[in-house]
Amino acid sequence: MSIRSANDRLIVFAGGRVRFSCDHARILEAVETHFKHCLGENGPVIADYKITAVDEIRFSISVNGSDAISKIAYEQAMQFLMQDGITRLNGESNTHLVFHAAALAYQGQGVILCGKSGSGKSTLAAWLTADGMQYLTDEVISLPLESEEIGGFCRSVILKKNSAFIWQRLLTNGNAKDILHFEDGGAWIPPALLNASAVRANVAPRILLFPQYVPGAQFHTQKLTPADALFRLLQTLVNARNFADGGMTAAARLARQSAAYTLTYSDIESAARWITQTASTQ
Repeated sequence: MSIRSANDRLIVFAGGRVRFSCDHARILEAVETHFKHCLGENGPVIADYKITAVDEIRFSISVNGSDAISKIAYEQAMQFLMQDGITRLNGESNTHLVFHAAALAYQGQGVILCGKSGSGKSTLAAWLTADGMQYLTDEVISLPLESEEIGGFCRSVILKKNSAFIWQRLLTNGNAKDILHFEDGGAWIPPALLNASAVRANVAPRILLFPQYVPGAQFHTQKLTPADALFRLLQTLVNARNFADGGMTAAARLARQSAAYTLTYSDIESAARWITQTASTQ
């Protein structure tokens, strides 16, 4: 059994953990800020990351004792830890189905926004969080095989440059220090900066949405049958290979217990208003 040191941070999702080990204060502070609600003690450690400072501005990272990436800047190091850590947690889980989806809660009702990168789910999740919904994740959800509640990888919201309008109007000089800015204009935003009571661990899903942001498009929704919802859900399932039935049984249960819709929009305010109204009637 490995011994945990004061420089270790354990990140938990979907029944497993990854360990980040680093003696550099800036890295540890960033992990504690942007993975704050993902830290935990339960589950096997599936990957060990060791982050070493090469000099004042560059870092090298090994994974499970093998060199992974060398002499990269702080921003790149954080991006690698975030992406590679999530990928390993997603792929290894055999106790939870993992879907590419954002998740929120409104009046105790779970709202899932399913879609791959580029569908606009992070931007929509950030807007809804700032508008009063509780935040579970902007990237991946987990569904235990024997449960009707979903959980989320509750990291900071990751927003691209074009979504800066969501958070810039909410911040003061006092909390701006917790935002991690990137050279491309993107930023990582702790959910509590958008909504002080935002964070929620799990929720029973009631609304299942497949949103798509299309510039200039007319607002449009379409109700889906459980079969249609299941077909779309399976396209966002990350770890189907880990289950004898490809995750079909649990995914079908999720599709049956939720009202499902497609959502095409160009105006985020109209989309958020419709989502809130729909969630309040379930």
